[in-house]
Amino acid sequence: MTKNNFLKFTIPFLILFLISAIILRAFFVDTLPALSIAAVLSLSFFAAYLYYLITKERNLRSRLEGRLSAIETSAREMQNNGGDAAFTAVSREEKERVSFDSAFKATDSISGTLALLKKILNCHNCVLVDIGEKRHTLIAAASPDIDTQYELPKESAESLVAWIAEHRVPLRIGRVRDWKGLSYYTSDKGVNSFLGVPVFEQGDKLKAILCVDSKENEAFGQEAERLLFFAAHNISEFLKNASHLSRMKTEAAEFAAFYRLSKRLSSTLNIDEILDIAAASSKEIVDYDMACFLLMQDSETLKVAAAKGFKAAELLNKTFHRDLSLAGWVIKNGKPLSFTDFRDDKRDTPIFPGQHLPMRSLACLPLSMPVPLGIKTGKDDTFGVFLMASRKEDFFSPYETKIFEVIAAHTATHIANARMYQQAEKMATTDGLTGLFNHRYFQERLAAELERGERYKQKLSLVLVDIDHFKKVNDTHGHPAGDKILKEVAKILTSTVRTVDVAARYGGEEFAIILVNTDGKGALETAERIRKIMESGKFNIGDGTAIKITGSMGIAVFPDDTGLEEGSQRLLISKTDSALYLAKKEGRNMVYLFKDVAERIEKKQETSKHG
Repeated sequence: MTKNNFLKFTIPFLILFLISAIILRAFFVDTLPALSIAAVLSLSFFAAYLYYLITKERNLRSRLEGRLSAIETSAREMQNNGGDAAFTAVSREEKERVSFDSAFKATDSISGTLALLKKILNCHNCVLVDIGEKRHTLIAAASPDIDTQYELPKESAESLVAWIAEHRVPLRIGRVRDWKGLSYYTSDKGVNSFLGVPVFEQGDKLKAILCVDSKENEAFGQEAERLLFFAAHNISEFLKNASHLSRMKTEAAEFAAFYRLSKRLSSTLNIDEILDIAAASSKEIVDYDMACFLLMQDSETLKVAAAKGFKAAELLNKTFHRDLSLAGWVIKNGKPLSFTDFRDDKRDTPIFPGQHLPMRSLACLPLSMPVPLGIKTGKDDTFGVFLMASRKEDFFSPYETKIFEVIAAHTATHIANARMYQQAEKMATTDGLTGLFNHRYFQERLAAELERGERYKQKLSLVLVDIDHFKKVNDTHGHPAGDKILKEVAKILTSTVRTVDVAARYGGEEFAIILVNTDGKGALETAERIRKIMESGKFNIGDGTAIKITGSMGIAVFPDDTGLEEGSQRLLISKTDSALYLAKKEGRNMVYLFKDVAERIEKKQETSKHG
C-alpha cells in the first residue's frame, strides 16, 4: 500500500475513533470502556467501508474481465478458423497477436455501427450479445458508460436475450414489465421498449443477438424491426469478413494499401464514391489491366457503375442485359468465376457484349448482400459483380484472388451500409403513406428557404391544400378509400410542382407546397392548375368505384405578407392558413391569396367605421 493510500484509510479511522471516544466518555465513568467501545465501532465502520470498496473494485474488475473475455472469444474464433496455408509461416505468438488485433478492430467497428443505429432510431441503447455454447457475452454497446454486465445468464426465464436465443426469432416489446428481462443491465434504467433480432452465421448458426431499447413506450415499429434485421445481417457479414481477413497473411505494402482502402471507404456513404474508391485503390493492392464494378439496375439489366484501366471511359455507364455477359452467370449463381487463360474471341459469352477485350486472366466476384429495405428476396442476394482482368495468362494467384474476395465483400458491406443510411434518411423525411416529405422535413426546409430568400431577396410562396369533405369520404367509403385519395392527390402535387419546389403532407388531409422564388401570381397559377386537375378527375377507390374530389387552397407570400421581422415562418404559415380558411368558408373548391383576406378585413373595418 502506498503512503497516500495508507493515509487515506488511516486518518478517517483515527478521526472516527476519537469522536466516538469523546461521545462515549460521557456515559462511562472509566475511560477504558469508552475507548474499547469506540475502537469496536470504528473498526466495524472501517470494515464495512473496506467491504464496500472491495466489492466495487470486484464489480469493475468483473466488467473489465467480461470485456476482455468477449474480445478473447472473438479472437479465438478467428484463430480457430485458421489453418490456412497462408499462415504456415506465422508463429503461434504472431498468430495470436493478429487475432487479438482483429478482434479489437472488429469490436470498435461494431460499436460504430451500434452508435449509428442508436442515432437513427433515437433509442436509449443498442447492444450486441454474443451467443456462445457456454455463455452469453456482451460484445459491444452504443452507450458503454451505462451500467452493463458483460457476462449474461444463459438460461433465465425472465431474460429477453435468452428467449430470442432459444426461439431464434425477433422479439418486440412495447411495454417492458420487468427491467430484469434486460439481462445486460445491472440495474433499472427506466427502459420501456425493447427490440431484439438474432444474428446468424452461414448455415443458420446463431451467432449473436442485436438489441435496442428505449425509455419511450411503443418506441419501435415494423420499420425499426426491418432496419434492425438489415443491420444484423450486415453485422453478420462484417464478422464473417473480419474472420476471413484475420486468416490471411498479407505483405506489408498490401496490408497498408488495404488499410487505406478501408479508411477511404468508411469516409463516405455515397455509392458512386464507394465504387470509385474501391476500383482505384485495388490497383495499389494487385496490379491489374482492368477493374470494373457492375450493379444490377433491375431484374435484367446490368450497368458498369465504375471502371478503371483498359477502355475505362468507353465502358463506364454502359448497360446491357445480364445474360449477354459473363457477369450474368455470377449474378444468377452468386458464385465467383475465374479464368487463367480466357480468350474473349473464342467464347460464346463475352466479358461485355459488343466489346472485344484482349484479357487472359479474369476474376469475377459477386457482390452479395441484402437488397434495400422494403424488398423481400432471398437471404443472400447478389446485386453486382467485381471484375478484375489482366492481359497476362495465369496472372492472379490464389492468394490474390482471396484478396479480391475480401475487397468485394468489404465493398458490398459498405454499399449495403450506404443503402441502409439512404433508406433511413428517407424514412426520417418521408411520409409513409403518400411518399411526400413529412411535416418535420417541411418545417426544416421552409426555414432554410426563408433564410435563403431573405439573403438573396427572393420571394417565396406557401400553398396549403385541403381535400374538401374528406371526413365524409372516410365515413362513407372507409379509411382504405381515404388513403387512396391521399395517394392520388400526392401524385397530382408531385407531377405539378417543379423539382426545386417542396411538396409535403402537412397533416391529415392537408398538404403544403413551398414554391421557391415565386410571387403570388405564380403561386396562384400553380394552385389553380392543381385545383382544376382535382376537380376534373375521378378518383378510383377500388371495386370499380370512382368519386369526385375537390380541394381548397390558401396562399401567402414571403416577404409581402410577413415582412422580414423575426418569426416570419410562423407568420407565413398562419396567414396561409387564414387564406385556406377563407377558401373553405366561401364554399370550398377555391383558391385564395392572403391579400384577399387582408382586403376583406380592411373593407369590414371601413364598413364598421361608417356604420
